[in-house]
Amino acid sequence: MKVAIIGAGPRGLWAAEEVLGRARERGARIELSVYNDGPLRTASGPGAYQHDVPEKWLLNVPSDIVETQLGSFNEWRGSDDTFPPRREVGRFLTASWAALAEHVPAGCSLEIVEKRVEHLAPRGDAVEVEDTLYSEVLVTTGHADSWPGALAGTDIDGVDRVIPAFAAHELATLGEDDTAIVRGAALTFIDVVRYAQAKVFYPVTRGGRLMDVKTYLDDEQERRLRPALWRANEAIRAAAGFDDLVGAVETLAQEVLAVTGGQGDAESIRAVLDGSDATDPVEDLRRSYQVAVGEHPWTPAAAVGYAFRTAYDAIIARASFGGRDTLGGERFGNLTSTLERVAFGPPPVTAAEVLELIDAGRIRVDLLARGTEDLGELAREVGANVVIDAVNAPPGATPGSLAGALAEEGIAQVHEETDSIKVERDGRLVGQEHLSAAGRMSEGWILGHDTLRRCDHEVIPAWARRVTRAAMEDPDRVHGMPPLEARLEPWAEQLVENADTCQGLINDFASPVNVLNPAPMLRNVEELVDAAAQSGVELKVFYARKANKALAFVDAVRDAGHGVDVASENELRQVLERGVAGERIILSAAIKTDALLRLAIDNGVVISADNLDEYDRIHSLAGDTVALVAPRLAPDPESMMPTRFGELAPNWVRHLERPLDNVRVVGVHVHLHGYAAAERSAALRECFGLIDALREHGHAPEFIDLGGGVPMSYLAHEEQWHAYQEAIEAQRDGYADAFTWKADPLRTTYPYWQDPTRGPWLTQVLVDGIAEGLTSRGLRLHLEPGRSLLDGCGLILAQVAFVKTRSDGLPLVGLHMNRTQCRTTSDDYLVDPLVVQHAGAGGEGEEVEAFLVGAYCIEDELILRRKVRFPRGVRAGDIVAIPNTAGYFMHILESASHQIPLAANVVWPKRQRDAIDTWQSTPRQ
Repeated sequence: MKVAIIGAGPRGLWAAEEVLGRARERGARIELSVYNDGPLRTASGPGAYQHDVPEKWLLNVPSDIVETQLGSFNEWRGSDDTFPPRREVGRFLTASWAALAEHVPAGCSLEIVEKRVEHLAPRGDAVEVEDTLYSEVLVTTGHADSWPGALAGTDIDGVDRVIPAFAAHELATLGEDDTAIVRGAALTFIDVVRYAQAKVFYPVTRGGRLMDVKTYLDDEQERRLRPALWRANEAIRAAAGFDDLVGAVETLAQEVLAVTGGQGDAESIRAVLDGSDATDPVEDLRRSYQVAVGEHPWTPAAAVGYAFRTAYDAIIARASFGGRDTLGGERFGNLTSTLERVAFGPPPVTAAEVLELIDAGRIRVDLLARGTEDLGELAREVGANVVIDAVNAPPGATPGSLAGALAEEGIAQVHEETDSIKVERDGRLVGQEHLSAAGRMSEGWILGHDTLRRCDHEVIPAWARRVTRAAMEDPDRVHGMPPLEARLEPWAEQLVENADTCQGLINDFASPVNVLNPAPMLRNVEELVDAAAQSGVELKVFYARKANKALAFVDAVRDAGHGVDVASENELRQVLERGVAGERIILSAAIKTDALLRLAIDNGVVISADNLDEYDRIHSLAGDTVALVAPRLAPDPESMMPTRFGELAPNWVRHLERPLDNVRVVGVHVHLHGYAAAERSAALRECFGLIDALREHGHAPEFIDLGGGVPMSYLAHEEQWHAYQEAIEAQRDGYADAFTWKADPLRTTYPYWQDPTRGPWLTQVLVDGIAEGLTSRGLRLHLEPGRSLLDGCGLILAQVAFVKTRSDGLPLVGLHMNRTQCRTTSDDYLVDPLVVQHAGAGGEGEEVEAFLVGAYCIEDELILRRKVRFPRGVRAGDIVAIPNTAGYFMHILESASHQIPLAANVVWPKRQRDAIDTWQSTPRQ
């Protein structure tokens, strides 16, 4: 999907990070173009965060609010100075763009277009931007750089020059011979007077007041105020009208005074709220500074400012998206204008300099309240030769801006009271489907835009969710983040499509239930046998019992004439009881008890002798019976990874120099980690050398047993596996938002996509003389696959117990199962689950992204450690199906802790419990 963002300031950066981050999590494909007036180092609006703005222009908000996908601003610069120079923020934003370019998700692209957009227009299902069609466009142009009320380019009678506030190079030319009138007395005015060197500055403003200094509580005071703040937020969100909202702020301000030991009563607080508290503007500023630095008790103005600022998120929620129209409209607008002065003023460090300039006579407030008069007349009155425009363009559909053009052309609807562009909660312009806006042009319709702060009320996250959903191949599919779609067998697809059948299994056997189907197993076996035969090699397949305890799989390989690999006494006893002949069993247990060895010897089972001591124990235990043995070779560690299994070839050659009457060496066994075909070939060559040496000593080995894994692939799409690898690396680097539980790096996982697998893989193992080496020696090849044989043979059904949030709001979906019932020694099962909706659930729910948690009473009781997206919601009673889990995941670590019963193992389509569920082991003697 082609997407465009118009404007590369802080909000454009946020949108770009958000949409590409969401694309990473959802597997969406986004071709993103970001339009900007110039190179990204100037992508910060009209001068505010340019790299070359004066160092004295400081941030007006605490630096700890500044974060991007790159991380926190303070960590990036290695300092927690609260109000640093704004140009440092600009450099951080530039670095954040560079980091985004380095972390573009797989399947996506990012292009920076250095072009000013003058026009755009909806075109059916697309939006045209400078002759290019995009499926989605977001406008984030921020502050207009010109507007009809701006003084730049105008002539003022009697004034030598007019300077825009952020024209630092022009401000730098002012000197002791210059007297300047500054239009505006807010934060931009403070930047001007702290940098420019005029003899005298005369601020003029309509309100006739200076901004109060921001005040903050200490940690203990914040703790004490917390209950009152919670009550105020609740009251504000529920406010029926203007009076209710003002009353909540007034009550909170009274609580602030009480917590701080401040001075004032209800009447003085109400005076601040209605703007009638003014005394002397300089004294008001001085007093607010003294409060901020702890030199004066808190005042009603400080208390109201703090109350309004800390309750602002609730006020935003109540007043945005048309909410202000039920709060008295203009009355509410007047309130926010009044309280902006006391709530969002300068930090103490800059206010102190302003006070010094006032005391030195370099700032004079003689004209402060005369902002409605002719500036030329005011200049002549005080002898000013310069006018500095410190009034920014107003928000909304400013004439001459792109937003203004959208309004003039009827593309955007404008809120009548505030002149702001009306948008939906996902950013779409009201009346438009594919054109969205975020930021200052909607100020008023949405309250509380802040250039740097990323707030929950902003439309950008919702916009990114909507856009990436539209860019997904199957937006309604449940998936882990990022998607890793399972390759499903037809029987499994049919099962999960039938909610009644799945619920019936839960009803009959409880949750979770392991549904097992041996049919695909025989196909997987034959694939290996056929591949070997095509290379002229005789292959015997021995199913690795440890991969799944169900006896249905033993029966399947028995009936098909294949063998079984066992790793414990119970496994061996069960296989023998199912009628598998001893010569079709190999015992490969890493540790073997005497009882296990006797059972194997007595039943003619081939024993993989792991070490010299074990070989000698077999000789001692065999007595008059001939034990069948395959010594386990540990390959040369110089040629492949060291292994705990087996002995080096020279050790076996020396130890087996003389054949024993009661031990018959029938083959050689080697067990390898991993799946590399080349390593298997190398190991087989080493086995050839050992077999040749053993034959020279009088032994007659007949086969090589190649133990260890045979590769399989769980996933339907190779590209998803590569996209996951990119995504988890981005998370490990600290760049991508964590999509795993507590940012688990998941460093040890199975390769869920592999190619080649099974038959083609075995063909690769047998090339370059390996097949000939086997056939020329008259050797069979034995394999011991478990996981690969069980590919497609099972799934887990678990019922949803609840849907809730953690105490911090993180969504959780609880399942009637525990984490050991879908777990191996790997960190996680990286295959997407499926959801079978409860038959009586009704319509679709809201999308949720949640973690699956289980029944054990521990915090980290996770079924899957990736977050799961449920696009249509999920409810208690729904069933989660975890596909293709027969190989290892069901049983290798399963536990009945808390005395919770183990999962039932049900053979499909017979719908009968597997015999393993009722099998009783023989007590040890």
